[in-house]
Amino acid sequence: MTPQARRRLIPVLVVFLAGSVLSVLIFGPKKPKSLTDQTIPETKLKVVQENGTTKSVDSATEPAKVTPAPVEQMEVADKNFKPFEVLHLQTNDVINTPVVLGSLTDYENWNMEVVFSGDGAGIASIRFSDIYETVDGKLAWDNFRKNGGEQPSTEELYLLATSDIFNDHTASVLGAYQVVINGQKLSLAHSNVWAQTTSTNNSVSFEANVVDANNHPIAVLYRTWSLGDGYDLHLDQSVKNLTGQDFTVQWLQYGPSSLTVDRSRYMDRRRFRFGWELGDAYDPNQAAPIQSNEFLYEFADVTKDQNLTVWPTDETQEDGLKLSWFASTNRYFSLAVMPNINDKGKGNRVITNKIESITSSVKGNGENEFIMTGLWSPDTVVAGGATYDLTMNVYAGPLQRSVLDNNEPYIALNMRNMVLYQMSSMCAICTFQWLADFLGVVLTTLDQYVVFDWGLAIVLLVLIVRTILHPITKKSQINMQRFGKVMQKLKPEIDILKKKYPDDPKRVQSEQMALMQKYGVNPFQMLGCLPMFLQMPIWIALYALLYFMFDIRQEPAFFGVFQMIGDWPFLADLSSADHFFGRFDEPKQFLLWNITGINLLPIMMGLIFFIQQKYMSPQSMATTPEQASQQKIMRVMMVVLFPIMLYSAPSGLTLYILTSSAVGILESRRIRKHIDELPIEPKPAGPAIGKAKKTKDKQGRAWSDAMDARRKKVQNKAKKRNFKKRD
Repeated sequence: MTPQARRRLIPVLVVFLAGSVLSVLIFGPKKPKSLTDQTIPETKLKVVQENGTTKSVDSATEPAKVTPAPVEQMEVADKNFKPFEVLHLQTNDVINTPVVLGSLTDYENWNMEVVFSGDGAGIASIRFSDIYETVDGKLAWDNFRKNGGEQPSTEELYLLATSDIFNDHTASVLGAYQVVINGQKLSLAHSNVWAQTTSTNNSVSFEANVVDANNHPIAVLYRTWSLGDGYDLHLDQSVKNLTGQDFTVQWLQYGPSSLTVDRSRYMDRRRFRFGWELGDAYDPNQAAPIQSNEFLYEFADVTKDQNLTVWPTDETQEDGLKLSWFASTNRYFSLAVMPNINDKGKGNRVITNKIESITSSVKGNGENEFIMTGLWSPDTVVAGGATYDLTMNVYAGPLQRSVLDNNEPYIALNMRNMVLYQMSSMCAICTFQWLADFLGVVLTTLDQYVVFDWGLAIVLLVLIVRTILHPITKKSQINMQRFGKVMQKLKPEIDILKKKYPDDPKRVQSEQMALMQKYGVNPFQMLGCLPMFLQMPIWIALYALLYFMFDIRQEPAFFGVFQMIGDWPFLADLSSADHFFGRFDEPKQFLLWNITGINLLPIMMGLIFFIQQKYMSPQSMATTPEQASQQKIMRVMMVVLFPIMLYSAPSGLTLYILTSSAVGILESRRIRKHIDELPIEPKPAGPAIGKAKKTKDKQGRAWSDAMDARRKKVQNKAKKRNFKKRD
């Protein structure tokens, strides 16, 4: 080709290419309109396949925002759109009015009132009909139901959960948030996409429709809520494929959020709990019960990370654990989602086919921090005309053993384990869960079958424990008092030994031990404060029990005798402080304490401790000024620190310790009569060393062996010194 021909061809090619691009821009398919504005929390464990192994990858990214045109602009049919290319939700002009199931006044038939809203087709509020925010509210409602008159405010009834504003929209309790179909995210949080279809005395149904750009039906979403006669709710929800071809679906809804913190709390113990089943490798026949230990999140742990995947974790995936239920709990209540098991306890115990992962998002800061959780379904292929079932049950009620121990499906799912008498997950061994459970059974038995009052049950428990420990208490006090008398008598001789051997403290110690053996006393018989230490586990376990035990919440002591005196709040609630001088309208924060009133029992406890010390340790056992100073500090700590530490503790606990100390004083007075008659003269010398008859007493035998070993050691040192002198 000649150069002239090439010069003519190049302009022709350029014009042809430019015309082709222009034709595509003018006559080609239109760009899809954008969808409804939505903010999607993307923190989630995405399940991927790698070398044949399922792994989870944390995909924490910024929220994805899509800004759409109004729906009516998309109603224009366009043959160029492919099926599923652009999806949106049909909107409704009808305003969904709140639907109320249950009742606050008909408390004999309904345990709660649940209000439903169109926002996410979820729950606007859950309020109990026979559980109260405060003792005053309980007294007011009891008086109204017995005597009539003006109805108290429903605000006095306990509010378990309510909707909140989150990401610029109303987040209803357990409301739907988003559905993802073939990768397209559709927001379900707004009320205008849900239509209320039916409503009966105990159920309400909602429906949302997914269509394509040509308004062809793609899918329909169903949510039907049913209220049981207890504390259970049933959520029947599903995604139905209306097309003739498969599509993938992922469902996201709000999970149990953080519950309110208790007003009279001594500490904040809101938690997130998990029920799980062992993997097939460990339990292929599903013979083991549902577990709930090991995996627990305290409220403070979750708030450390604004976006956190709380299930699954690396550990749960490594062990192949399968999720059964998920609960948010506070001091006394729980909001939990669980599998769809019937009232016979039959059904699939795991919920992993509906909840693959659980994430958390933190709203606010400081005391206003609030945690929303998200329940993510796995990516699921739904065949044409098929339905993806996402049905689940909900428990919204108290952490009450009598409810969770005796009713299905709670028994099958072992949800009794939600009742945790534990002050902190880091100190589980310190709070003796097994002992707290046992004390709970004992106290409940005493209250329901013996004395019929929680205050008297606590007093009777004191008598039982003191009776069991009496032999140890008696022996320890006798040994302690005799030891004190002997040490007082030996003090002049010990002072002489110190002057005689000022540079040989070991020799002084050896001679002092010989003197003590001469008088028949030894430190191994010094049980001293052993009875108190033996009771310490009971105090700690009882502390946890009375703090978390729902059965004793707002229960008065001694048949409410103090409330008969002008509604006096003294000992009106054994699970909170005694409030001798009334309650504050708002709790006062002082250091680590949340003070709700002026309390008397801790002050009386300090006074009892002071009197008890006079009887328990009438004679000082100190042989040095340092020991005397240490004993004085210990007395001050007992008298001052204990009442301060327990100032805002449950009054049931302070009542127990106060009663136990008072009984201890009476017990000490009785034992003291025997102590005054005890001889303190030296015991007759026994056989020679090496031929001494071994005592049958283990402590005495240990003391004798220690003395023999010490004496031989001193004798050997003396022989070595004499040998050196001869050299």
